[in-house]
Amino acid sequence: MFNKEGVPFFIIMFPFLCLIFFSFFTASYYLKLSEEVSTSTQMIYKQKNLSQENINQRIEQIHIQKKEQFINYLWIITLSVLVFMLLFSLVMNNIVHDIIKRYKEKVHAKEDSLRELNRTLTFQVAEGIKKGKEKDKTILRESRLAILGSMLSMIAHQWRQPLSELSGILMQIEIATRFKKLTNEKLFSSLERSNERIEYMSNTIDDFRHFYKPDKKKELFWLGEACQKALNLINAALINADIRVVTRIKKDEQFMGYPSEFAQAILNILSNAKDVLVDRKIENPTITLSLNTTDTHIVVVIQDNGGGIEETSMDNIFDPYFSTKDASKGTGLGLYIAQIIIEKNLGAKLLVSNGDFGAVFTIVFERIEDECNFS
Repeated sequence: MFNKEGVPFFIIMFPFLCLIFFSFFTASYYLKLSEEVSTSTQMIYKQKNLSQENINQRIEQIHIQKKEQFINYLWIITLSVLVFMLLFSLVMNNIVHDIIKRYKEKVHAKEDSLRELNRTLTFQVAEGIKKGKEKDKTILRESRLAILGSMLSMIAHQWRQPLSELSGILMQIEIATRFKKLTNEKLFSSLERSNERIEYMSNTIDDFRHFYKPDKKKELFWLGEACQKALNLINAALINADIRVVTRIKKDEQFMGYPSEFAQAILNILSNAKDVLVDRKIENPTITLSLNTTDTHIVVVIQDNGGGIEETSMDNIFDPYFSTKDASKGTGLGLYIAQIIIEKNLGAKLLVSNGDFGAVFTIVFERIEDECNFS
């Protein structure tokens, strides 16, 4: 009933319908008058007492009479149509005005609804941003606690052996003293060994302190050297868990970025692999770290033989607080932080997949021409 613009279809077609009806009735009346003229003419010709001149006069009078009737008919039907169209136009004008009024009311209602929705969305976006910032602060705070806990755990592993050696040295001094066999030479030798162990422990603290110190600015650093730095920090924990580490770095490469942050990401991935191997009690547990280069990319790959990641967990592996380990053994922030460091801070790509024996974490750096020339 309505066209695309919302105007009633009948209003558009009404003038054409009036024209059709006007033409139909006019033609019908004209045919009727023509038939009456023909009948009257025949009746006149049948009258024998009339002369030809009288016949012509009467026929002419009939034509004039019928012409006047036809003209009167045209006036009447034209006035009727005009009056009807005028009345119809007034009615349709009210209808269209009412339709337009209702349409405007709907438009205004939708505009008010959209304004309210926009205001609500603005408020929700602001609330979402606020909650996002609070969540980021919470994650940052928890990540710092997680890093602190991880650091203490690794320091404990690093200190276990030198503490045992110090205990052994002190025991030797005690036994030698009891049996009065402690000589100055043996005493000074024991003190020297003790100082070496204490210095090693002090250096361990310095290594961890500098390792977790945030980088102030980007610098050109060796990727392989940063990987080895991370390995050195977790090496004692790996040895304690009887995990073998295989490194395959044929040629070290340089990259412009934050070396300490990159080493932290490597440490998080290594720590995650260690936990998986320990939790699943894998025989002959092994972690392989390799660095490969092409003309356009530098690729660091860390893989283990822990059996891999379940397909249902693959899409969520980098989500914050997501962990397949027991709640007491992990916060679910290690891989999330590693991804943030590698992708946002270093502009590289961190990928995860399952290999033949376990999980494979691949870090892809895009080589920059200036860096290639520098190296």
